Amino acid sequence: MKNPAKLRFDLNGKFKIMVVGDIHEKYRIDEKSEDFLRLINRALDELQPDLAILMGDIVSNGAYDSQGNRYDLTVEELRVPIFRVVEPFKKRNVPLALVFGNHDGESESGLAKEVILSLFQEYDNFLVESTPGITGVGNMNLPILSSNTDDYAYNLWLFDSGNREEGSRSYAYLQDDQIRWYEETAQNLKEKNGGAPLPALVFQHIPVMEEYELLKTSSPLNPSAVQGHGIFSDNWYVLDKSKATGHMGEGPCTPDHNSGQFESWKKQGDVLAAFFGHDHMNDFCGSVDGIMLCQSKCSGFHIYGDGLRQGVRMIVLDEDNPADIQTRMHRYREYFGTKCNSIKGYMLINDRAHGVIENTLKYVGPVVGLAALGYLGYKISKKKKNKQK
Repeated sequence: MKNPAKLRFDLNGKFKIMVVGDIHEKYRIDEKSEDFLRLINRALDELQPDLAILMGDIVSNGAYDSQGNRYDLTVEELRVPIFRVVEPFKKRNVPLALVFGNHDGESESGLAKEVILSLFQEYDNFLVESTPGITGVGNMNLPILSSNTDDYAYNLWLFDSGNREEGSRSYAYLQDDQIRWYEETAQNLKEKNGGAPLPALVFQHIPVMEEYELLKTSSPLNPSAVQGHGIFSDNWYVLDKSKATGHMGEGPCTPDHNSGQFESWKKQGDVLAAFFGHDHMNDFCGSVDGIMLCQSKCSGFHIYGDGLRQGVRMIVLDEDNPADIQTRMHRYREYFGTKCNSIKGYMLINDRAHGVIENTLKYVGPVVGLAALGYLGYKISKKKKNKQK
């Protein structure tokens, strides 16, 4: 493991983490890459984090030739977008970590997460090394040291939440061996901490099913409602404002199977909050059974999003009050207004209005279609009546 002493609370007892949501960076740089880099460079200068964590789906392993045919990147080609992502952090010597997403490592040529990890490890201040012997790549914990001693004051869990459930199109979940490793390691940290759980945060790509406990069902005619995903797709949901704050632009894309990961956090008693990527249009946070569940919106521009809500999430920890976790999104719009190269048209208008428009448009087609069928039926009926006269 690389030296975890790089992570330490400052003399004021604070530690700042910048969470970078799904990027999906491409091989060839374009205006979408430039918008992403503009956001990250500005956020790093403004927020000055002690650590940055990439939340998965970082680079796309494919590219397209001049005829529009897709091909898989070689290792050397894959290095190009990875180094482009790393450069803003390297320039400022910001410690960097990551968790892998469901799209990382997808490649017909066999390039896998291990290859991506090895390329990131070429950056000297990259902190992730994969714990051997368990499912996934990049599973590990990163301790944060106290401001004035070498004692562990906090812990960060990094989990590989996988891709798809085996034999299914449903999203994956943490496997039993990963949960066992977490529980055993958390217990060891507890013993070293005088018998008290070491306060901790979780970072992983795919959210846990318990996020749906932050929602309430609504009518599909509600412009603010979104359809659930997977086994929740029969219902439409809005945030339960008594439990959660922030924005939900799509149904949480959780697994269809509950592996018991959330219950294991409750049993160990160390996890105070968990942060997820995966859902590009969600940035809500709320508490379930005393554990904060928090989405981080996409930071990249190559993939679907909702206007200029792209941004980064900042987390500020307090050494003297571990449960006081301050977090909020810092959006592209806050820094640059509507000056954006890759997003145009109505997507630039006020975010709230944009969300209503997006949801309302879902009904325009069916309503127009029903109206047209009704009018056609009326014309046919009238024509028949005229013939009968």
